[in-house]
Amino acid sequence: MSLKPEEVDHINLVNWFHHDFPDLADDFHHFANERRCTVNEGRKLKRMGVKKGVLDFFLALPVQNDSGVWWAGLWVELKVGKGKLTPEQSAFIHRKLQRGYEAVAVWGEEAAKAVILTYLNRGVKNE
Repeated sequence: MSLKPEEVDHINLVNWFHHDFPDLADDFHHFANERRCTVNEGRKLKRMGVKKGVLDFFLALPVQNDSGVWWAGLWVELKVGKGKLTPEQSAFIHRKLQRGYEAVAVWGEEAAKAVILTYLNRGVKNE
């Protein structure tokens, strides 16, 4: 099985996160929206709640940002090479920022790691 560069980065990011943060592994989720399917399968998935534009990863941990405001979690879109955000992804980022989440697009696995580390270094809410 041959993997695309973005798939390799996704797998590497998940492996890194689970290795370095095993206690948080259950709070780190990937949304597999990049699949191809038949028209009928697509209709079924849409009825089941699959949506265009949902970012790749969600870290379900609230942290306090630099302004003292609590972010409800971190959404990350991981692109590679010359990948571009879709209009739906840009709108998703905007909505999540408005609703109290941190939401970013990054290019490459190392950039994704840096964003996650910065987010976690702010301090997880303990309630």
